[in-house]
Amino acid sequence: MPSVNVIYHQFPHYRRPIMLELVENGANDYRFFASVEPVAGIVPFAGDDKVRVTPLHFRVWHGLWLLKGYWPAVVDRSCDALIILANPNMPASWLMAIVGRLTGKKVLFWTHGWLKPELFFKRMFRNLYFRLADHMLVYGERSRKIGISLGYPADRITVVYNSLDFERAKALVAQIESGGEALPKPQDLFAEKDRPLIICTARLTRLCRFDLLLHAAEKLKNEGRPVNVLLVGDGTERQSLEQLARELGVDAHFYGACYDEQILARLIYFSDLTVSPGKIGLTVIHSLSYGTPAITHGDLDEQMPEVETILPGETGAFFERGNADDLASTIKAWLQSGKDRTAVRKACYDMIAGNWNPRQQRILIETAIEKVCGQREGRS
Repeated sequence: MPSVNVIYHQFPHYRRPIMLELVENGANDYRFFASVEPVAGIVPFAGDDKVRVTPLHFRVWHGLWLLKGYWPAVVDRSCDALIILANPNMPASWLMAIVGRLTGKKVLFWTHGWLKPELFFKRMFRNLYFRLADHMLVYGERSRKIGISLGYPADRITVVYNSLDFERAKALVAQIESGGEALPKPQDLFAEKDRPLIICTARLTRLCRFDLLLHAAEKLKNEGRPVNVLLVGDGTERQSLEQLARELGVDAHFYGACYDEQILARLIYFSDLTVSPGKIGLTVIHSLSYGTPAITHGDLDEQMPEVETILPGETGAFFERGNADDLASTIKAWLQSGKDRTAVRKACYDMIAGNWNPRQQRILIETAIEKVCGQREGRS
């Protein structure tokens, strides 16, 4: 059984399900190393009675990610492979990869990978960095295709997707569908409860471009197709967005931050659409896990890998980036399409059940580990 040390700057809380999947169902011995202290207000997953995290030290300095305390994990003689969070702005990742390989370990980078084609020097720099690893674990198919097109060896890239806690989401959906109809619904937050409900669960920042959503809602209202907008989250743009909603006469409810998954499950499940006008990442995984399709912009060079879960007409739709009128048209087209809600829910669930869940991630990660460790054993 290979021993694998997984080294991150911090483990986000959403990583806990895949970490638990690796520990409880994995074929290898996994040990996790990362900072457990909050940085810039972000509280990481610090481990629990099932998933242990050995503490490291992490801070951000002038854009550089500085990690300390990782050497015992890197030079560990009982370790066969290292899985390292790949960020070229984290100097430690360069050193860990080099020393890991010099000490006979297999090195796997876990990373977004290539998000878009790049100019020559940046492309060469990134490929130089990624070639420090024996193998790449990337989030999406598009990343793999771009990497190959830029000269990275195809047999050294495995798509492992991304995930949230799909098993819990399924349990919460079953709970809702088994008798939760009498409980409050998000529609109850609005005076006109029968209107279509548009939701997004995300921090209210400029990058999310919720101003586009509010302008799209105004256009729909003026066309006689008003919608209710529910924004679940907080952030620097909340006050200005609330003011904009009042000025436009849009029915928008600002729920605030919510970390209770039972509440989030109901808010998303009973909504008609998730709309994320800016980049969409784990928000789409969250939405589809509760059977709600998602709309976001279609400029894939400015998107996150999770956008691949959107199949136009099945699990969501795309609009022209930055165009509020086109966003309004896209929302209207979906709402007027007469799609069967039950069929749409199934398409959403099937997408997550296919690749974007902890079990499938674990299988793909372990396939890559087996491949690189098998290569080593074959040469010895």
